Amino acid sequence: MYRREARTASSEASIWLELPEDTFRQHLVTLQEKSGPTPIDPQVFSIKDWLSTSSSDQRSYILPIRVEQQLADDFAFLAAVAEGAQSVAAVCIEEHSSPSGMTLRFAALDISNNEAVKTALRSICDVLSQVAEYASEESPLGVQLLFQQVVQLHFHRLLARLRSSKWEKPKYLSKSHKKPLWKDFPNLIHRAQHTYSKKDITTRETVERELKKLAAAYEQFETSEDELSALMHLVEASFTFFSNEEIKDYAQRLQYNTKETSQVASAIKSLRQIQKIASYRRICLSLDATARQYPALFKHTTIEYLVPFKEIPTSLGYHAWAAACHVHAEVQLAVFYDLNPDCKPRCIGTSKWLCYLCFQFLSAHKRFFPSKTHGRIFDQWTIPDLEEFNIQLVIEYRCILNQIDSVVLQQIESEPKVRKLQRMTSCDFGDFEQI
Repeated sequence: MYRREARTASSEASIWLELPEDTFRQHLVTLQEKSGPTPIDPQVFSIKDWLSTSSSDQRSYILPIRVEQQLADDFAFLAAVAEGAQSVAAVCIEEHSSPSGMTLRFAALDISNNEAVKTALRSICDVLSQVAEYASEESPLGVQLLFQQVVQLHFHRLLARLRSSKWEKPKYLSKSHKKPLWKDFPNLIHRAQHTYSKKDITTRETVERELKKLAAAYEQFETSEDELSALMHLVEASFTFFSNEEIKDYAQRLQYNTKETSQVASAIKSLRQIQKIASYRRICLSLDATARQYPALFKHTTIEYLVPFKEIPTSLGYHAWAAACHVHAEVQLAVFYDLNPDCKPRCIGTSKWLCYLCFQFLSAHKRFFPSKTHGRIFDQWTIPDLEEFNIQLVIEYRCILNQIDSVVLQQIESEPKVRKLQRMTSCDFGDFEQI
């Protein structure tokens, strides 16, 4: 796989001239030693608050920024096909007025040389183009075509989310023994009995009934013969389940339970996995609705992929195995648009919430809305240091790195309590809405 060099600048023109990278990285390691894996709590941010302080330009956009963020997030989620925490995709949406259309620009290590994924994403965009062409005609055909393509694209990822007996584990998980997701349902049903008071018995019974119905669908999938059709049914059943107001309320009650036990934590994790499975249906409905509402953009869609950067060897790391630094997908996109400022999106869509350092970077950068962060720190994070950076951009990146370092030092000095990783990194109950 071809990758770009991430270090091409001379020492005199380096973004690390004022703050040596080893010093910066040592501060990250120290923070991780003091705070644990999550230096800050997971957070979701207000677009309105960001617009009041950002340096985003005042050009006219067709998409409202909320729609731009959701659309970019959805495409990023679709692009993250491989299993594992390292499978992260980021997407920006560039609007074009002459001719009318848009460019989806992806940054993702997994799809850089994966022609099958690229072909599938192109097919999804072609379906959306047809939906836009006949936007005034009410037809479920577009949603169903999208849904089938999305489930086919994520077939193996969905089997992994289900921990299905049909799933072939990757080598790095060969020694793990997690039970299938359908076996988690008894705990979810039992938790409902402890979540509601006697006066809420009607709601509790509704929750238990919906859980049992979905549990049966999940268990039946294991013996299905037409796997694609059965998987589509399962995803749709999960979407219907999470569209239920009583289920949303149950999820929120569990999430904000003040007496969280290991059983409650396990129930929350199971619900989030079900929510991720449901998202494949929600995204198809959302894409179809957005294409109908903004047909001019969807009729002509171009897809571009950034070439990822090479790993950078390092001897500093919180974990002994951490021998290389990586340029995260969000940073790749920010750097690209700093070097190509003619068409600048306002949002970076991600398949997972921003890590601690990407959040700090985008907050200091001020040109892209940092929508949400899971707060977890990965000290192998870094920024490209390129000879094509002009002096103004070098100064800006030096300033950004100093700002991040200042925040890190302040947190080290405050001696934060060791935190637990509080949530999965790619969804939240508050994000799920029926289209």
